[in-house]
Amino acid sequence: MRPTATRPLISKSWTIALLIGLVFLAFGYGLRLEIEGADDPGAHSGLDLTLLLCGYLLVFCLKPIQKAILRKLCQRAAHRVHQKIAR
Repeated sequence: MRPTATRPLISKSWTIALLIGLVFLAFGYGLRLEIEGADDPGAHSGLDLTLLLCGYLLVFCLKPIQKAILRKLCQRAAHRVHQKIAR
């Protein structure tokens, strides 16, 4: 039987996953501004479509990223418990 994750670990894993997503979106937007410049904000380009599709893909990747982070946090918590018992 698998140990269940506690509520703080679930919240922490979602926070980390969302921060990762935010960093990637900020990086993509910064890259867009660097490449195209801020001359004409009304003009749309292929880069805008690429950023939109990457953001859409990121939405579907957030849950697997969160699960991987949660699994790692649970492993660390279990390892810490075993270290305390061994002392």
